[in-house]
Amino acid sequence: MRRPFQRFRSAQSGFASIEFALISTVLLLMFAGGFDLVYMVSAKRDADRASTLIAHAMATCASSSCMSALINSYSPRQANALVRYPNAAIKLYMIQNQSGTIKPCSGTETTLTDSKIITSAKSILRDDDVGSAVMLTTTYTSILPKALLGYISATGASYTGRTVDVMSNIGAVC
Repeated sequence: MRRPFQRFRSAQSGFASIEFALISTVLLLMFAGGFDLVYMVSAKRDADRASTLIAHAMATCASSSCMSALINSYSPRQANALVRYPNAAIKLYMIQNQSGTIKPCSGTETTLTDSKIITSAKSILRDDDVGSAVMLTTTYTSILPKALLGYISATGASYTGRTVDVMSNIGAVC
């Protein structure tokens, strides 16, 4: 074990330094890529988890007025749901299944066009059920050098967490 280090220290030609520079650059890029991969997976998990927690908090309301108040108070401040992701966009909806059609009763937007949320709501909500729907989108920007990002994604990876939760069957709300 001492022998390679002694040769490295006693090498006068500079080959050892050049080899170390080349190898360390590759190892540093591999480390940065692994770091990026962990944070990309973390961003996806955080978006899914936060959307689930928010939808569940909305669905625990006892009345539709409670859910509307929660949406109105939550939207401007986003209640520290994603402190690590300041560019997160959250869309909150109180929805109702009316004869097989999912209609938004209140929320951050007046129309619900996301097909995945609509499909999920149709499978979960029975007729006249009221529920909550949350769509949370966040973008992770890589730390890799700009030269490598051209091969991956220069704008970053965008993740969307979608959750639908049932509140109750309280009759027509919309």
